[in-house]
Amino acid sequence: MNTRTETLDLLRESPFFEGMEREHLEHFARHAWTQTFESGENVIRQGDPATAFYVLARGKIELSFAKAGVELAAPDEETGPEMEGHTLPHIVGHRGYPVGWASLVEPHRYRATAVARERTEMLVLKRDLFEAYAKERPDFGLAFMRRVLWLIGNHLRMTRTRLVAARYGNVPQTVRALLDQNAATLSVASPLHKIPHYLENRLTLDDAHRTLELLKASGDEVERELAAQISDLLDEVWREVRIFRQLQEIYDLVAGAPPTMSPEELLRRSCEKFAELFEGTEYIIRGEENLPDEPGHIFVMNHLSNHLDNLLPNDFILTLDTHFVSSMILLKKYGEAPVRVVRKSDPGEYGHQKFYDRLGYIYVYSGYVDPTDDPRVSPEQRRRLFVDTAEEDLKNGRNIVICPEGTSTETENSPLPFKTGAFHLASNIRPEPLVVPIAVANFDKKLTRTTTVAVVHEPIRLSEHLGENVDSRALREFVNDHVYGRFQGYVREAVRLAAGQTGGPSGSRVSR
Repeated sequence: MNTRTETLDLLRESPFFEGMEREHLEHFARHAWTQTFESGENVIRQGDPATAFYVLARGKIELSFAKAGVELAAPDEETGPEMEGHTLPHIVGHRGYPVGWASLVEPHRYRATAVARERTEMLVLKRDLFEAYAKERPDFGLAFMRRVLWLIGNHLRMTRTRLVAARYGNVPQTVRALLDQNAATLSVASPLHKIPHYLENRLTLDDAHRTLELLKASGDEVERELAAQISDLLDEVWREVRIFRQLQEIYDLVAGAPPTMSPEELLRRSCEKFAELFEGTEYIIRGEENLPDEPGHIFVMNHLSNHLDNLLPNDFILTLDTHFVSSMILLKKYGEAPVRVVRKSDPGEYGHQKFYDRLGYIYVYSGYVDPTDDPRVSPEQRRRLFVDTAEEDLKNGRNIVICPEGTSTETENSPLPFKTGAFHLASNIRPEPLVVPIAVANFDKKLTRTTTVAVVHEPIRLSEHLGENVDSRALREFVNDHVYGRFQGYVREAVRLAAGQTGGPSGSRVSR
């Protein structure tokens, strides 16, 4: 808080201080201060003496409660909601949320643990301040005790809400059950009744979010409280909404770009937008020291399936793993987005065509799609077109990203056997480009529920293994036995990194 006015505004917004006279709020605004907590720090810890009451100013906290006899510790994100002996962690992010109500009642010991899940600011009010002011102003003391009773009742309702969430699991069902439990006090005309229906379709999740935000600000008392509870339950859903919205914006950026914009500029802009998206997720990058100093090389990577939650309304899915490597590794290293090698869309895949055709990607052609209208074009001519296009990009100092499997699969089954096209390309171009392996994991999962990983491995110069004149059979054996064999271990290593089974932070990690 920078000023007393800001502190006063926060107290007005907090449901705990709702209805209190201005002079009471001004008294607490004069005596409050702000404390900042970094991600992972305890705000309060269950069982500790409760000496202060907190109000969330900005940021996000995770609340959890350990059953009697269970060792007290901060909730661990890796453990997730099934922590034995603990209630389901509850993430809170709405401004004005009261924390540490146990400081206001006997025996003055915190009944839960609150951990900052990002940089968080809390307004701090000492317990002694409430006690002294209640003795000085009996009118405040009466209002204060009413709010304490409200807070305890609200705490019980939130506990019940989390139990409902644990029982039903399905988000719309959970919200319906919560609304049913409050049917006696909630108006039948309340917009809250629309929320479960909005949540059943990805395209109406934004409507749910807007409705809840509106009711949190201007609904009646029952609507405000329920809207806040539902919003907290849907914290992960809102993160998914943001990601989906960003994917839509990236597609529109590319498909709707003016014809005068060059593929290179458009590719760079789309990669920058992808970088913004990935910066809001949890990821690990390792091995950046293995990147060549100068561009103009071939980067081969395993290719992971796309999660269906990312399916756009036109049935197109933006592949996350290749865009992660392009935006978070290669663009940041070389200052220029790489060129991807992609399958030429079939005539019915309009969404693919509008996107890929604008970015200057290099196409490989399936049997039913020809680069020209001439049916006499042979597979050899199609291969030659691919090699000539790729060679020009490499000689101009551009990096190329290729997924040599020719298809995608889940992390658990990756990598699939490699085709040799990328390696034939490297062996036929002079000066010879390096082949740089990058193993990825978990891009087939929901980004809000996983840690994605990309590991850059030591580059390969084919001539050092196979000589200058590469025989096709020798190349195929080298790819199958050497490259693919090692890549299987690379992907398993990436999976272990995501699970936190290996050591130090030599790469980058960003928390949600």
